[in-house]
Amino acid sequence: MKRIHMVRFTIAIASLAVLGILALVTVARGIGGGVTAAEDDRFRISGTTLIKYLGTDTYVSIPDTITTIGDEAFSGNETLTSLTIPDSVTQISYNAFKNCTVLTHVILPDSVVKVGPGAFEGCTELTSVEIGENVSSWGSGVFANCNSLATVTIDPDNEYLTYYNGAVYNGNMTMLYQVLPAREGDNYVMPETVETIDTYAFWNLQNTKNVMVSSNVAAIPRQAMSSMGSVEDVVIQNPTASIGERAIANNANLKQVVIPSSVVNIDRRAFSGSPDMKIYTSRSSTADTYGQNNNIPVIYEAEYPTDFMDSNAGLEEKPDVGDRSEDSTTTTTTTTTTVSDDQTTTDNNENNTNQDNTGDEQQTTQNPSEFQSTEGYIHPLDVPEKDNVIGKTVIVAGKAVVLMDNRRGQVYGIPDNAKADVVTEDSSDETLSGSQEEEHTSITVNVEQNSAVEENSIAQRKYYKQKDLTSFDIGENIEKIGRLAFAESGLRLIVIPDHVTEIEYGAFMSCASLADVTIPDTVSNIGTKAFEGTAWLNNWKNDSTDSAFLIVGDGILLAYKGNEEHVEIPDGVKQIGAEAFKGHTEIFDVAVPASVEKICAEAFRNCSSLTGLTGCDGLKTVVRGAFYGTQISEEDFNK
Repeated sequence: MKRIHMVRFTIAIASLAVLGILALVTVARGIGGGVTAAEDDRFRISGTTLIKYLGTDTYVSIPDTITTIGDEAFSGNETLTSLTIPDSVTQISYNAFKNCTVLTHVILPDSVVKVGPGAFEGCTELTSVEIGENVSSWGSGVFANCNSLATVTIDPDNEYLTYYNGAVYNGNMTMLYQVLPAREGDNYVMPETVETIDTYAFWNLQNTKNVMVSSNVAAIPRQAMSSMGSVEDVVIQNPTASIGERAIANNANLKQVVIPSSVVNIDRRAFSGSPDMKIYTSRSSTADTYGQNNNIPVIYEAEYPTDFMDSNAGLEEKPDVGDRSEDSTTTTTTTTTTVSDDQTTTDNNENNTNQDNTGDEQQTTQNPSEFQSTEGYIHPLDVPEKDNVIGKTVIVAGKAVVLMDNRRGQVYGIPDNAKADVVTEDSSDETLSGSQEEEHTSITVNVEQNSAVEENSIAQRKYYKQKDLTSFDIGENIEKIGRLAFAESGLRLIVIPDHVTEIEYGAFMSCASLADVTIPDTVSNIGTKAFEGTAWLNNWKNDSTDSAFLIVGDGILLAYKGNEEHVEIPDGVKQIGAEAFKGHTEIFDVAVPASVEKICAEAFRNCSSLTGLTGCDGLKTVVRGAFYGTQISEEDFNK
């Protein structure tokens, strides 16, 4: 019996030893990287990452072993009002504090380097945020839907973030991260240093009604100005060129968007969910056509406030953000190489001048050859400019005056002697509108096919998509090649005989193998996209040894591949062909010789910098839409 008791006692001791070992293993696992409740079961931790906070405290001190506050670690917490983030933390991840609806105060210590997207999204009671000096990675929409947040404090030694006038920017203010939802003031004028707008930058603003975009922003990217809450008016400036998918969508209070003629690309869903908005733009611009095609009212007279300047109860002096900022914020002497026919340019230059005069003094530059001071000059008109300044706007007697160096910059407009009939050519469903895709390789239009061959023409779509057709002899009686007659066929070469006078829309479009084309002088009319997508045209565009002008048939300028600001069309050209200069945004003016009699459909489509023509003495006909997306209207030719 005693021996049995001894055995049982030994087993008990062994069991306790095993339990002790298991306990040590459990503690070791908690320290080493497995998920554990640690010493405080409110914190679920993996390694040094706080996976989830499970408590219900109003105040939380995060353990100083944590380096990363993980994705959605505190998401949806409705009791947390304040917390302490220790110096061990370097990263706050995606949606870490999303919808902590009673959180009021946050301090990010100097140890924090990265703040992920939506880190504090939906913290509706958050009013105070202090950001340390080492945050260098900043996600999109960090403070989205923080409806009470009007300002943040950023350590002055932080080189990666800048706060100014109710908004957060990157270090040199070239990128706008976010306009804070509760920012004060009706008007927000984006600093001219800004070149890029982040996604969700204007999400759910509470007070701001009017927004003016920097003239250095090339594009309004997707979702950048969506769901803007209180915003009623948006002014986009030259030379912004595009508005992306849902870029200004879901804006219930939006009344008006000012779109300059420099905008040549607008996504079809750019304004979806903004039911009551109007587009203010110039006639015949991309925005004009877009509005007409998408049932958005288009107006030609601005309705936004005339005193469109920054307003904020706590408007502070603009911070000094370094050399790059200095170069781009000297907007009291706005450099301009183009003048738009819409009112926006003058209004915006005046407002930018007023804005920058409130906070900026004349700044010096590092180039000793440039003008550095206004001292000694009594009148603003007498102040010298840098060598590269062509024009400037100054305020004289309370009015904005635009000055331009006529020796180096000239806006031509339309010559007084240029008169022409403005005609409308047939534009079936095959003609692309501003809201449709520009590039396509297949025909999706619904055109009734005419299977019969007319006596003097090849019927429309007669050989459409016949891939086995590699060559074709055009009969002696043929004078016209119909619409889409050979489109997407397998043609490799085509010799057009002398008796053909007309090649209609898309006749050889997307014949990818068509590399050899002969067009005689008898051809006097070539329709839009007749040779688009052919190897012949593509090879010419890629051959640097050829002339910049492709002239075929009876003096038809079919295409242009140069990159000059000032273009001189060769003498002898009779027609500027359809889409010949399409998309050449670098062109400032064009010299049109007296030999040119006709400017065809969309000849200068989306040449957004084109401000004028010279010559035009022999011009007789301009097809409506020839200057679509430019600062010129074909109506100017028949006044």
